[in-house]
Amino acid sequence: MTMIRQGSRRFLVTWLLLFFLFQAAPARTQVFALSPKQEVELGRRAAMEVERRYPLARNPAMQRRVQGLGQRLARHSGRRIPYHFRVLDLREVNAFALPGGYVYVNRGAVELARSDSELGGVLAHEIAHVARRHGVKQAEKAQKLGLGLGVLDMVLGGRGVGASLANLGARMVGDGVYLKYSRDAEREADREGVFIMRRAGMDPRGMLTFLHRMAQLQRSNPGRVSTFFSSHPSLQERERNIGSLIGVRASAPRTPAHHPLPPRRSPELKT
Repeated sequence: MTMIRQGSRRFLVTWLLLFFLFQAAPARTQVFALSPKQEVELGRRAAMEVERRYPLARNPAMQRRVQGLGQRLARHSGRRIPYHFRVLDLREVNAFALPGGYVYVNRGAVELARSDSELGGVLAHEIAHVARRHGVKQAEKAQKLGLGLGVLDMVLGGRGVGASLANLGARMVGDGVYLKYSRDAEREADREGVFIMRRAGMDPRGMLTFLHRMAQLQRSNPGRVSTFFSSHPSLQERERNIGSLIGVRASAPRTPAHHPLPPRRSPELKT
C-alpha cells in the first residue's frame, strides 16, 4: 500500500539512485546486488524519515497489539531479518512496508479492523512485500533504464555511504516511493499473505472481511481510502483471488470464526 502519490519521473530517479549506490559488481557485468544487510540499513534510514514527518499513534495498547500480531506473522515470513511494526496517527485507512522489515499501519486501518484476523491480514500483506523483496525489484527495474551517472554525482557527490543512505531514505519518503508496487506485486503479496497467515495459525478469511469493510467505507467516506484504491487491483479482483486460495466465496464474506484454520505450507523463501 502507498500513502502519497507522485509522478513516475521522481519515482524512477529515486530508485536510480538506489541502484547506483548499491551496485556491488563491476559495471561491465550489469549485475544488481543489494544485500539483505544493505536493504535493512536503507529501510532503517527511511523509517527515521517517516517518523520525522508523520506522528506515531500515542496509544501504547494499540502499538503493542500491532507489534505482537506483526511479530507472530513475521516469524512465518521465510526471511530471517528483524521486523518492526508501528502505528502512525493518521486517519486514512492504509499501510505500507519499507525495505528491510519496517512496516507501518495507519491508525485508521487498526480502528477499521474488527478482529485480529482482519488486522493480521493487513499486516501479512505488508510482510509479504518485505519477504518477496519487492522494493529491491523496483531497483532492478531502474537498472534496465540505462540512465546515466550524472544524477547520482549531482545529488550524492563524494559523501560517505552513511550520508548517502540517509539522503536516499529521505528522498524515498519525500517522493512517496515507499513503495508504489506493481499490480502483480500486490497480487503476490495477497497470495503470500494468505500463506503467512495459515503458517501462523491465523484465519485468512480476515483478509476478505477487511476488504468488505473497505468497500463499505468507500461508499460512505471515499476520502479515507482513496490512496489505497489508487495503487491496488480492484476489490472485486482481490476478493476473487483471495477467496479462491482459501475456498470461500468472495461475494459474501463471513466474519472469521474464533478458531483458526489449520496452517498450510507454501514454498520457503530465501533471504
